[in-house]
Parts: sequence; structure tokens; C-alpha cells
Amino acid sequence: MGFRRRSIIAGYVLRSAALWIAVLVCVSSWAQAGKLQQQIDQFLADPNLKHGVQAVLVKSLRTGKTLYERCADVAMIPASNMKLLVSAVALDRLGPEFVYTTKVFACAPVSSQGVVEGSIALVGGGDPVLETKDLAEIAKEMKVKGIKKVAGDLIVDDSFFDDHRLGTGWTWDDLCYYYSAEVSALNLNRNVVSVWIYPGKKPGDPALVRFEPATSCLRVESIPITGEANSEKTVWVDRVLGTNVIRAGGSIPVGTKVSAPETLVTVHEPALYAGDVFKNELHKQGISVKGEVRQGRVSSGATLLCEHISPPLPKILQLLNKPSDNLIAEALLKTLGARVKGNGSVESGRQVEIEFLTQRGVDMSGIYIADGSGLSRLNCVTARSLVELLSCMYQHPHAHAFIDSLPIAGVDGTLKNRMKGTSAEGNVRAKTGYLSRVSSLSGYLTTKSGEPLVFSILMNNHLCSNTSAITVQNNICAALADLCAEP
Repeated sequence: MGFRRRSIIAGYVLRSAALWIAVLVCVSSWAQAGKLQQQIDQFLADPNLKHGVQAVLVKSLRTGKTLYERCADVAMIPASNMKLLVSAVALDRLGPEFVYTTKVFACAPVSSQGVVEGSIALVGGGDPVLETKDLAEIAKEMKVKGIKKVAGDLIVDDSFFDDHRLGTGWTWDDLCYYYSAEVSALNLNRNVVSVWIYPGKKPGDPALVRFEPATSCLRVESIPITGEANSEKTVWVDRVLGTNVIRAGGSIPVGTKVSAPETLVTVHEPALYAGDVFKNELHKQGISVKGEVRQGRVSSGATLLCEHISPPLPKILQLLNKPSDNLIAEALLKTLGARVKGNGSVESGRQVEIEFLTQRGVDMSGIYIADGSGLSRLNCVTARSLVELLSCMYQHPHAHAFIDSLPIAGVDGTLKNRMKGTSAEGNVRAKTGYLSRVSSLSGYLTTKSGEPLVFSILMNNHLCSNTSAITVQNNICAALADLCAEP
């Protein structure tokens, strides 16, 4: 047999082998795709989800291929998956170097004796992560600069945002709880106060109610009583809507050792709360304020005394998405409106989000933006729109900051205790979401074969507990993470 003929035969054999390998790979891929479809269908057939609606979309970030799809174009209530929108748009429009500033101005001359001969103004720039310790540092800085007395008032200026404190469609009976805090351009401690309740000295005595930080903004209208030793603790705490009146009741057994606050309660008009706490911090530094804490605007020509600078945006996004902080999301939405449109309102922030999504080719027909956090049941998105957004951010110049802000399965945030012991642990990076009858999870993962995937799982109207819903989500993520080859 000649050399040429042997070469032709060898080439034919090699091509045939390659063809058969390709066929086998295709068959394997089809089989795996069919198995995945069957697996996820089986998970979603959980009887606990009966009567509910599940929208799911999974795609390859490498090829764009759809691995699984169900009801991907149905408008769904996303709960806290709504935070993905404000996070992405904030990174794009504000940039990772963005910081908030909170400033203190002297609205009158400062004498050589360190007396501000008029009022000072605490001016909020929208910072949602400002804490008491930050105001304490400002007070210390003012002391170092020689300020000893303020002859006028302490003005709190939160005019950077509008005066709408609550989101459209928020549930009224949640408004005293920490996750439904009012929104202001001058926020403090997430606009909540810790309520501590201690027993009296003997049964029948009134219990003691304390606030942390100490503030005169809140007024206690009723208090619990001290119960007999070993009696049942029945303490409850509430805030009267539209006021800073705290009502508490029930009983606390005598001798109870209190090591944690009873609850966190939101405050009405957060700027006044911030001003009251700042006044207390000034007093600790020996700086007296003769007047009252009142709302107003800093006067033109006022002199800057001190300022506090927040952490940069990537850090704020981690504080937003990992624990799912609603106040940060709402402040960011209004910040987008203020910085981009010149109006610190939800409507202006919504316009900025719509412009961003439209420019990125996201289908807006199934999206309605009611707030930044997802607390409102008026919000609507589709699984496809979230996958399109996540796919866009995967290629974004600030992708690292965006992805790093998401909870990691089995590691931190709202996913800390989920998917442990599976291939999804330490792998899935995703945003959770929960409202009554709503459960969601959208984000990224990598298969065992190294294929990066993007997914969105939105569940509405199920009558089971959220535990049952997240079990299904966990199972879907684990099945995706276990894929050994590209489907």
C-alpha cells in the first residue's frame, strides 16, 4: 500500500473518530440538558408550591445559551431582588469612588472665645450608613477647632432629598419595624433606636425602658410591669404611626438578666433624631447648644466647620446586598435622582434606572419600579429582565464591585446558612428576596466544568412557608453547580 493511500486512510479514520467524538459529546450534552430539565421540573413540582407561580431562567454567560426556562416573561413581584437594579445603576452612574458627605456649618460668625454667635447646621447628603460614632467624631473635631458654645439653634437640613419618607405601597403595619425605616437625606443608625427593657426591683413595679442611643425624640406612653420570678415574659413594643410615641406592655419577670435590646423601633422624622443625638454628642465634648433642634436649611454664606465622609460605594453596596438593607437601597435610589436629575425623589431615581436599563437593551415591558428596596408589592420584574441585567453587569467595568456585594452561599449575608455541603456552597453569589408569599434568588454560579451561569428564580403566590420555597431554590442551584459539562 502506497504512502499516499495510507495517509488518505489514516486521515479518514481520524476524521471519522473526530466525528464520532463530536456525536458522543452532542449526545452527552443533550442527555445532560434533558436531565437538567427533568431535575428542575421535578423540584418545581414540589406540592408545597402548588397554586403558586414560578419564573425561572438559566443561561450560560459564556455562550448565551438558555439551559432552562419557565415563565421567564411573566411579570413577578421580586421582593429584595429589586436591589439588584439600584446597585447596578448606582455603580454605573455614580462610580466606585463615590462617597457621601455629612457637613456641619456655622450660620453665624465664630468669636475668638469659640462661640458660634448664632445657629449651626447639620446638613445631610443622603448617607444611609451614618452612625452615632461618626457624629461623635464630628463633635470631637469641633472641640479641637475651639468651638465651645452655640448661641443659636441646631438646624438639621435634609433638603437634598424630598420629604416623602415612605415608599409607595409599603405595608402600614410594618412601619415600626427596622426594615421599614423612614428615608431622609440625614439618616442615623439606619433610622432605628434600640429599645431596652429592664425589670423593676419587685413584682408589680413598672419596668424600665431605655433607648440606645439616648434621645429625647421618643416619648414613652405606656410601659410593661415587673412580673413574678419565673413567670412568662410577655413584653411587646410598638410605635404609634406618624409619631415618636412608644407604647410597650406585658410583663418581664423580676430578676431577668437583660443582655440584648428587646427590639429595634423606627423613628419618625429621622433628621430630628440625628440632630438630637448630635446635640448630645456635642454636650459630651463640653460644647453647649443654647437653642433647640429644628428642621431648616443652611443659610447662604455659612462657614463649613467639619464634615464626615462615608465609605466608598462598593463598601456601601456590600452593606446593602449582603444583609439586604432596605434603607440603603431607598437612599441610593433618591441619590441617583439627586445626582443625575437634580431632584432627590423616587420618581427621578426611577427615571435614571429606566434610562440605564433601556440603554442596555433590557426589555422594560415587564418592569415596574415602585421603590429601591423591593418592599413594595407594586414592583414588577421578569426573570428574563433580571438575567439580562446580571449578564450586563458581568461584563461591566465595575463587575468586580457588583458581584462582590452579593451574598455567597454558605459563607455570608442572607445566604450564610444556605446550600452548605453542596457544590453550590462558596460558589453561588446571588441576591435573595422575601415578602409574604414571595421568594426570589438571582445571581451567578460556576458549574463543575467551569461554565459560568446566570440565573433568576422568582416565586410568587405560594401558600407554603418561605423555608419550603428556598429549599427548592437551593436544590436548583446545587443541580446547576453539579453540571460536569456544558449542556
